[in-house]
Amino acid sequence: MGLRKKHRHISVFIGIGTFILVAYWYQFSSKPLKQEEIETYMATYQTQAQSYMVRHDMAALRRFLEQDDGLPFYTVNLYKFHNQADYQKGSPYNGSGVRAYEQFSAAMLKLLAVRASHPIFGSTWSDSAASDWDRIVIVRYRSRRDIANLFASDEFALASEHKWAAIKQNERLLVQGLHLPDGCMIASLLAIVVALATNLVLSVVRIRRPTAS
Repeated sequence: MGLRKKHRHISVFIGIGTFILVAYWYQFSSKPLKQEEIETYMATYQTQAQSYMVRHDMAALRRFLEQDDGLPFYTVNLYKFHNQADYQKGSPYNGSGVRAYEQFSAAMLKLLAVRASHPIFGSTWSDSAASDWDRIVIVRYRSRRDIANLFASDEFALASEHKWAAIKQNERLLVQGLHLPDGCMIASLLAIVVALATNLVLSVVRIRRPTAS
């Protein structure tokens, strides 16, 4: 019985330790990008623009990276799609603009996940006449360093063909203010701590309980 209790306690400690490590990885604030790093990234983006269908606004992207504070941020993305995807002549792909965007999104989800980033909201307008946009997507990024690294990847460059074939018009708004850890993470961590403390207290009470003579 004592051995089972010991193993149960070890499992709880491993669980809470794993949670803390994952929470730290998710919330980790990086050091702001250095100027030499920015220049390296910009050179990569210039090369991509020549070799792939990548259409960064280089001036805006440079300002974005130079204003890095190392903290998480959100982008509010508005999209208007082509009815028929506008692939370059000779491309093996075809289909609707929405289908092209879905192919781009599938690649992006993987690139975001390994960088502790992800969409937090996405929706289309039920009444297309009520808006000039087809879709809104809000994405959480862990840091500007992460998005800079993502943009520099070959996977993003290849997926960009689908992005620009899909989009007729888009607008991106950066949202960044006072950053606090996600409430659900705080609540989960507190719940684990309370459960662990309760388990330890009950174990001590059982150990100290006098046995009948």
